[in-house]
Amino acid sequence: MAARWVISCLAVIIGLCRGEQLYVLHAPSYVQFLPSASPLCTVELPKVISLVLGFSTNKDLEWQGLGPGSLFQRPRANFLISVENLPNGATIEPVGGVKAAYPVKQTGIPDLEAVHSHIATSFPDRKSLMLDLSMDGNVFEMRSLYPGLFSQLPATPQQIAVHLQKDGSVLRTERLGSLNTTKEADLIFAGELQLLQDIMDTLTGNQALVSDGVPDLFSVSLTGVGRLAQEYGKNSQQVQDAITVLNNFLPKFSKSVAELYSGDVVVEVLTLSTPTSGMQRPRRSLLQQAQDLPGNLAPHVKPDYPVIFNMSLWLGVLLLLAVYSVAYNLLYMEPGRDSIIYRMTSGRMKTEDDYTRFGQGAHRPVQKWD
Repeated sequence: MAARWVISCLAVIIGLCRGEQLYVLHAPSYVQFLPSASPLCTVELPKVISLVLGFSTNKDLEWQGLGPGSLFQRPRANFLISVENLPNGATIEPVGGVKAAYPVKQTGIPDLEAVHSHIATSFPDRKSLMLDLSMDGNVFEMRSLYPGLFSQLPATPQQIAVHLQKDGSVLRTERLGSLNTTKEADLIFAGELQLLQDIMDTLTGNQALVSDGVPDLFSVSLTGVGRLAQEYGKNSQQVQDAITVLNNFLPKFSKSVAELYSGDVVVEVLTLSTPTSGMQRPRRSLLQQAQDLPGNLAPHVKPDYPVIFNMSLWLGVLLLLAVYSVAYNLLYMEPGRDSIIYRMTSGRMKTEDDYTRFGQGAHRPVQKWD
């Protein structure tokens, strides 16, 4: 018994030391997240988001953490915040407001292209409010179906430094501790939080887009903590202060998102400690068109495409062979022997009462063939 208890404690400690977690900060009452479930693979997260928004998936979800939801109510938006490149042993634990928490098995970067396709197919005549934000080098890359809506947001560290000096910025409302925004790594971390706040301010000023009846999809990647770990070390005071700031900021941000959508929104925070530098992030997952595919890549196809292609191909081959066989046999058919058609239409004998005189008073019937 003692050995089993020790093993259980070690498993719990190891699980707590891992940074891969999925936190559900907010979800409506009609969306059920079960209290206990097996670890969620990151590649299955798009399926979870699709089911939460009311869309079906091509394959069944193996993860058992999502319960059956309401058939008549669906969230109006989903907001996913990915905290990437956490140092080993570091964990993000938002203070309060966590609806559910699940361990995550990192099997790749979540690709929300399938969710975007579901929304675009279901609402072909209207555009959804979609946003994909990430850090590319030292520039914030932002993609949206409404590019002019977020055109005023900062994109470079220099622009972020200007925004941080304004009233109501993160620099004024949050206690950054040992972080110094005059240094690039610290500035980028604070800038990511500032961008989240600026996004909320922009959405608040455009209520018509929020209440248009089309599900909205947001995906934001935060890499500031990982940059701080590379700059100062994973056990540095800067990293600890950054994690503390995130733990306090994320629940407040989730509350503001919930108020914007009147509670009909799901907010998740995905923490990934495994370095993502060696993985390829599908940056066109939300917004680029098929003709913009880089590297001569093939367009995305549905999983049942090979089955439909083979059915169409071989059915066409069979029909072509059948037509050729019929035409060949008709061409070389011998009418007198092989076909009942020609037998039924051949000449038949008939009798007429055609009397011909052979002398006086003599008559005899004559048979004729047609």
